[in-house]
Amino acid sequence: MNIQYFDNAVSLSHKAAELVLIEIQQMPQALICAATGNSPSKLYRELANYSELLKGVRIIPLDEWIGLETTEGTCHAYIEQHILEPWMISSDRYFQFYTEVSDIEKECQRIQTYLKKEGPIDICILGMGKNGHLGFNEPAEELKLKCHVAKLADQSQEHSMIKSIHSKPTKGLTLGMNDILSAKKIIVLVVGEGKKESTEQLLSGRISNQYPATWLWHHGNVECLIVK
Repeated sequence: MNIQYFDNAVSLSHKAAELVLIEIQQMPQALICAATGNSPSKLYRELANYSELLKGVRIIPLDEWIGLETTEGTCHAYIEQHILEPWMISSDRYFQFYTEVSDIEKECQRIQTYLKKEGPIDICILGMGKNGHLGFNEPAEELKLKCHVAKLADQSQEHSMIKSIHSKPTKGLTLGMNDILSAKKIIVLVVGEGKKESTEQLLSGRISNQYPATWLWHHGNVECLIVK
């Protein structure tokens, strides 16, 4: 794991954008797994300045909430606003997750089939949660390897994306740890308050299911960018 420290989220995002663009120059049609939330927002805004280079890439979400009554706060709405429109990504290059289906397990299977056919992920952009989660891979006795329905931790239910929503979702659809670790390159952004303990656990190098981000030590090509 290549660990770099930055004074603020702006400089971190600038470096992250450089790393993404290096990969895109080699792979103009790269499959990018996109996390949502505050951590990668500045990165996506920075990359929008290079939309001509990025319009050929393919986008797959990292996760999606289950049970939101409106499109407000969905990962799809976020990706549409921060990635698809500013990067000029056509709809055929975006693989959307659908959680309002009668059989959510079939949706998980559909996602796995897509990854088997179109993957592996070329660039996986991650943020780390306060409890060390990656996507909705929450701390647990056993972590799931493939796409699955996850029970959300209390901290995840207070996420800024759904802060204003009265009826909080209690479950989420997420790629599994093996889906993430199968990516050719991983860029994890450690930004925001309340992450001191999970950051310490990550940097310790000790792999623990109670801090899912520590699983990134299993991967040989991880860029870990941290705001001091």
